[in-house]
Amino acid sequence: MKKRSKGGAGNPHLPAEIIDEILLLVPARCVFRFRAVCRSWAARLSSPTFTDAYYAAAKAKSKTCTDDACRKFVVFAPSSPGPSTLVYCCSNQGDSSLLLTADHLRTDFLSLSCRPSRGLFLFSDTRADAGHYWVCNPSTGECRALPPPPERRGVSLSSAGLALDDMALECKVVHLVFREGMTKEAVRCEVLTLGAPGFRWRHAAGGGLDGGGLERKIFQALRTEEAVAKVPPVFADGCLHWLMRYPAGRRRDANGVLQRQGQDAILRFSAADESLALVSAPEGVPFEDYIGLQDEERLPMVPVHLAELNGLLCMVHDRRRRHRPGQSFLDVWVRSSSSSSIRGGGEWSLDYRIPVTPLLARDVHGPRLITVLGSCYNSNQRLLLATSEHNVYSYAADTGRVETVFETSSSNIGLQKEAPAELLLGVYEDSLIRIGQAREKEEAGSSSSSSAVLTQVLLRLPLKSIAQSKLLGREWCALIESKSFVAAHMSINKRPKRRRILAVTSGRARHAFFEFAPPQSWMQRGAGSSRPPVAQHHLEDKLLCSKPCHGLNLISTSTDDYLCNPCTGDVQCLTIRGRSRFTPCCSSSGAAADVGQLHAFTVGRNVGFGFDHKTGEHVAVEIGRLCGAPACILKTSESDSWTCAGTPPMSVTDMPPAHVDGTLYWMGKEQVQAEHIVIVAFNISTRAFDVIRCEQPNTNHHGSASLFLVELDNTLSLVITNSDAEEMEIWMMDIKLRAWVSVHRICLRGQPDFSPRTTEAAVVVPMDISGDDGRILLSTGRALGYYDAKTGIIDTVYSLDIPPYTLAWPILCEESLVPVPDEDYLPVDRVAPPPSIHGHMAADRGRICDHPGHAVADSSTTPTPIFPECQSQEYCQRTGVFYSYCCRRLVCRRCIRCCAGHYKGQHIPLDNFYHDVIEEIQRNGWPVRHPLVPDPDYYCYYYSEPINNEDGNVVRHVFISQRDLVLGKLPCRLIECAYRMDGHGDVIETWARRYIDFDYGRE
Repeated sequence: MKKRSKGGAGNPHLPAEIIDEILLLVPARCVFRFRAVCRSWAARLSSPTFTDAYYAAAKAKSKTCTDDACRKFVVFAPSSPGPSTLVYCCSNQGDSSLLLTADHLRTDFLSLSCRPSRGLFLFSDTRADAGHYWVCNPSTGECRALPPPPERRGVSLSSAGLALDDMALECKVVHLVFREGMTKEAVRCEVLTLGAPGFRWRHAAGGGLDGGGLERKIFQALRTEEAVAKVPPVFADGCLHWLMRYPAGRRRDANGVLQRQGQDAILRFSAADESLALVSAPEGVPFEDYIGLQDEERLPMVPVHLAELNGLLCMVHDRRRRHRPGQSFLDVWVRSSSSSSIRGGGEWSLDYRIPVTPLLARDVHGPRLITVLGSCYNSNQRLLLATSEHNVYSYAADTGRVETVFETSSSNIGLQKEAPAELLLGVYEDSLIRIGQAREKEEAGSSSSSSAVLTQVLLRLPLKSIAQSKLLGREWCALIESKSFVAAHMSINKRPKRRRILAVTSGRARHAFFEFAPPQSWMQRGAGSSRPPVAQHHLEDKLLCSKPCHGLNLISTSTDDYLCNPCTGDVQCLTIRGRSRFTPCCSSSGAAADVGQLHAFTVGRNVGFGFDHKTGEHVAVEIGRLCGAPACILKTSESDSWTCAGTPPMSVTDMPPAHVDGTLYWMGKEQVQAEHIVIVAFNISTRAFDVIRCEQPNTNHHGSASLFLVELDNTLSLVITNSDAEEMEIWMMDIKLRAWVSVHRICLRGQPDFSPRTTEAAVVVPMDISGDDGRILLSTGRALGYYDAKTGIIDTVYSLDIPPYTLAWPILCEESLVPVPDEDYLPVDRVAPPPSIHGHMAADRGRICDHPGHAVADSSTTPTPIFPECQSQEYCQRTGVFYSYCCRRLVCRRCIRCCAGHYKGQHIPLDNFYHDVIEEIQRNGWPVRHPLVPDPDYYCYYYSEPINNEDGNVVRHVFISQRDLVLGKLPCRLIECAYRMDGHGDVIETWARRYIDFDYGRE
């Protein structure tokens, strides 16, 4: 047997130079695979010399191309199904090819540096406070998560950019961090060099600003990106650049000289010496229009932002204006290279004024962002423009024409949702840059191997042991809380096994909403006590507990919904934002006064819980009436408000829906014929209703029989109960065939605790089928037991007969580590869009959604009090003076006492805003009502102040976003409701406008 040669695989008839020239013409993905040919090829193709030569050849090839077909783009799009991001390479001809996949990262929460640095892209998950960052090379398919920054706790603002050091030929990730409430190192600048030994974050090697003030400059840059610009830092001319935004008013420098607006408005980080400096913005950009008040109704979402053009820094000034379509332009200011300037102060020049045509933009807010992506054919006379709607256009400076180059809707990817206020696409560049060198790869490989072994060991432990393992150290805690570990734990627990049964009790003893305990221990809590255990842990409200859905459950009361993981005890109250004009279908005057008279499986609301397989979100769905018309609203786990999802085709019964494979099923009230059944289906992923009409199964129970739907063994099941015969039938349906395929028959005669004849057990609900022995778990609200079909005997788990506490709340759960998200900490511009001035979900005046019946009558003329009412469960008429962080609503002084029983945290007092305000308003005779007061679900009263001018006395009432108030965000989102009055106190004019400002309240 011949020994394999360790030499090269080169052809002896071809010189090495010719082989290199051939390889320079091969796509990067193929060159990346050629490294496995032999050791000599691996050394040659991995050398810095060949890597630089390949990148130079790819750049030269792109410059010689004179056809738009040669231009390729990298597009980040959501996967379906699953909460992951797919990275495509697309051409303007509509062809697309999948390059790589970023697992467990939703595109809705992705922030991308759209201009690559030598082919590398940096993107992050905006849901993480300190940022979770990835670097990918689409041309080779490499994607690597960066190590977490040190000391992530307490981080309130962060930003990162990718920079290239041309001198050292190194790619660096620069991370700016601001920690709120820290006394030392509140602001840090960290650098991670790709391929450096250790692959760790370190402090920037360069110095700070001359004269100090570094922390404030970084803080302003981070605050601008987080609240206003939304565009990541831009790398140009060898530096990373952040745009800063100062509060209204003129500033003075260290010598007391008054500075112009826009002076020192750009923070710059040099990739070579890692130092920070300031750069002034062009004098032609009116910063005073955007630094003080940003009117969101009149101006575009991102009026000024930074970009890169042919290696130079440029500033894009979006001059779109409402009601001025013919006078809308996009000004592109270009800054000359800093190599010929003193102190980095290059000269700005207005090189392009691009008319905003209807092809490029519909109006001032559509699209949200228009930016410069590069130049065509390396020509300064033809620019590439990109929008947040994932479209690319070309602009010819000589002719002024704007033409379409690429649209995702015309490609194989299809139409995608608009990005919040940035790009999710970039220019494709062939590159062989590795993300980490061989040594780091080996270290990462050994580390990943040990982590994989530890993961497999932990996955085989009980849930309690896994939770206790988090106390062993930060690395263990990070591994267990990682999304990959949670997903792996969920996949293992999807195997058929018996679900756990827990009892839901009051958690006020531990200042929580609920507690979860096994029924046996729950019943034994009262041993030796004069009071029954149920009475000791009695819940004042009736509960409706959903089936487990991908690790989480939904608990509903007559007024609230709680997303929870019973295994970990994590519970979050869902917000009421978006529900101010919604009325539950079973409630009376919005208070659900007759809930106590209903059966045990309704709380006066028709709420369902399911899972969106397309986005990976848990979804709560409710059917009721919106502005008096039938409607369906929903709330996802990754949004901060309820939104309208359409109109149900017919009325449904009061029994909760059954969730099967991403679809909710209700029993319809409108029966076409006696032998037919009508089912209303709602597909959570498509947000579409469907009506299923099927024949009634062949049963002997007619007339007095009651029918409702449940989910058993992940199958839609019809329960037919005959109270007179004391019998029950469970028919299983094949959804594809829309036919009943099997049946379970249950005889309840001689079982007084479970017989439907008794008044206490008016409804008997099958909850689960045991995977071990096929027994059926039955619940009546006061009794729980397993029915054995073979013997006809019910094994009772518990039975209550202790008036007035005759109901218990069992909940089925599956072992899961899925966390319950805190909606207040979701990125504000990546959740449901904020309401308009009039407090509705749609942009049209007086409209909540596209349905014509969901309109608010006389919304523009009916005055509303400026002080919000209490939104507590008691529906009292007092003024809300606290924001309850646990219940996520405004409450009065009396109702805030109820929150103290289930929550230890802080509540935001609003009464300091009302201090002496009411007395001043009454003394001056100012109106306390306004026709355009914003929705109290989103905004709360902030302050009032008078403004005297020549046109009359103006009084403005200012309202602040609840989220910005709770999280202490600056700039904050405000709505101004103003009056213009004559000298006699009569109102002449009213108006409202929404804007963003650094507003600290009335002094």
